[in-house]
Amino acid sequence: MEEFTFTVDSALLNELGEKLVETVHLALLELVKNAYDADAKDVTICFKPNPDAGPEIHVIDTGSGMTLEQVRSYWMRIATTNKVANDRSPLYGRPRAGSKGIGRFACRRLGSKLELITVALYNADRGKGTQKYEKTKVTFDWKEFTPGAEVTTIKCPGEVEIINEGHTGTTLIISGAEQDEWSRRGYAYLKRQLALLVANRGIRRHGYKEDPGFNIILEAPELGGDIKDLREQLISAGWGTLTARIESDHHAVCQLEALGIGKKIITSKQTFPHLKGVSLNIGIMPISKGQIRKTDVVSLGTMKEILPNWGGVQVRYRGFRVYPYGEGDDDWLNIDRDRGRRKAAVESEQLSAFAAKLRGVDPQRFLLSMLSMKNYIGNVEIGTNAQGFELKPNREGFIQSDAVEELKSFVRFAIDWSTIYRDYYIRKKAKEDSEVAQEYLEEVIGKEIEPGKVVEAATSYLEKQFKDVSNLLPAAQRRELQKKVDRATDAIVKHDKSNKEELQHLRLIASTSTLLLVFSHEVKSLLGTLEDENVSLMHLAKKLSTNDAKIVEGIRVELLETKEKHDSVSGLNQLILKYKVVCEKVTALQTLVIINDEGQLKIIFQNVQNFD
Repeated sequence: MEEFTFTVDSALLNELGEKLVETVHLALLELVKNAYDADAKDVTICFKPNPDAGPEIHVIDTGSGMTLEQVRSYWMRIATTNKVANDRSPLYGRPRAGSKGIGRFACRRLGSKLELITVALYNADRGKGTQKYEKTKVTFDWKEFTPGAEVTTIKCPGEVEIINEGHTGTTLIISGAEQDEWSRRGYAYLKRQLALLVANRGIRRHGYKEDPGFNIILEAPELGGDIKDLREQLISAGWGTLTARIESDHHAVCQLEALGIGKKIITSKQTFPHLKGVSLNIGIMPISKGQIRKTDVVSLGTMKEILPNWGGVQVRYRGFRVYPYGEGDDDWLNIDRDRGRRKAAVESEQLSAFAAKLRGVDPQRFLLSMLSMKNYIGNVEIGTNAQGFELKPNREGFIQSDAVEELKSFVRFAIDWSTIYRDYYIRKKAKEDSEVAQEYLEEVIGKEIEPGKVVEAATSYLEKQFKDVSNLLPAAQRRELQKKVDRATDAIVKHDKSNKEELQHLRLIASTSTLLLVFSHEVKSLLGTLEDENVSLMHLAKKLSTNDAKIVEGIRVELLETKEKHDSVSGLNQLILKYKVVCEKVTALQTLVIINDEGQLKIIFQNVQNFD
């Protein structure tokens, strides 16, 4: 009886390298994922230009490295099941990011030569009081793996040594690329994909050591410059970056650098005596394609993956992260609670007065533009100079104190201030876009459009263009399409008319409420005067003769009747003002009905019961 065994041709490596890793950018991404899976805190990627070919690439990580046995069992074994069997990294419990065992093929895609240098803890000396390291070097010349040759017969030279000092990690040096496939566009794609990994700012997983987070350093002078901290680049990639610090006089100095806003600074009137030296650095990241400042770092797609997993404002106390602040759905700043309650304004007189100075911003409604807690990503740092902070015995948060309340107030002051500017930006951008659209439409139709007539002009133009085109269609089809167009344009016109009527109604309420407030003030002043005069007449009557006292008493009765009449007027005024508030709230709900889907209608109408 004959026995047969499979053999593997070296051509397989080329097939896997080309089919599984199509571009150099994906190849390098796989190598960085391997570093992430090896529990590295950071990885450095260095591009060294070669004028005659592609660059020499160094990938250096601070992970756990590989022992000689692991190199033999995993790196040198094709189609290993190690990552399938162990879907979590051993130290921090990270979910495996790399594809199942294609890292070495990624190296082949990047160049014809690879030098692998990996350092791991030396197992033989564990528990003996001294720690040594096992350093393994292997050189791969992929040109030796020619079609027709058996993979198992090709030797890869290497060496192993035990060293007394060092640190764990793996270095890959890749050279010999036949052509330069790198471009700035591809480099930007790589950064956007790497942003998914650096979004890990630290987390604690049950049964594992606390994950300190992951950072990537890029050295690529020929491809757009060096990046010392890709994680910081991520935080500054969204609509705005918010930084703040408590100065020695206990006031908060906040700075916002944002799209369409530039750099703005404010100093709080409020003081925070317990927070000396406390600072924050937060990225403001709405999920909107038009509100991304660094499209080479994040895209709309990567942002949608990052924020649900890593969004939130974390707290670090004396260099260590404090849980649960910023973890999962933790809403320690009450941001999502306020959004759910449709809270529209803040109690801070300074912020309300500031909002009133910005054109188009309603100081009583700007908070409606606030983003969810997940749309803020960053840290609050509490150093040794801060006072009044004490961790709970289980180290899950701080014991409640004035310092903790000040911390919340400080962070919310900064975020609420940035929300005012974002509300201003949204309104300003909408106005600018509207003006650009109107100018374009005027250019198309060849005449100026009267204020408030843009929708009518646009629908009229579309109807005319449709008639010209529809004349080319058969009669029956033309009539059917005409009905659809008429219905669509009619809906647009009616909706626009409804919005204008509602806006006019709100303006009327706003102007009326201003007059009512003035009138109410005058009425209250008159009532106060009548009350004073009534008391004076009562004292005077006691000093007069009976006849004169009756006359004064009659005058006093008339004054009381007048006061009662004005009291009723004041009551009516309060009723009208109350009606105004309800109208504003109901109008806000009607707007929500238009914006949201039917699944949220029930929640909206339940909220009506909570109105005063």
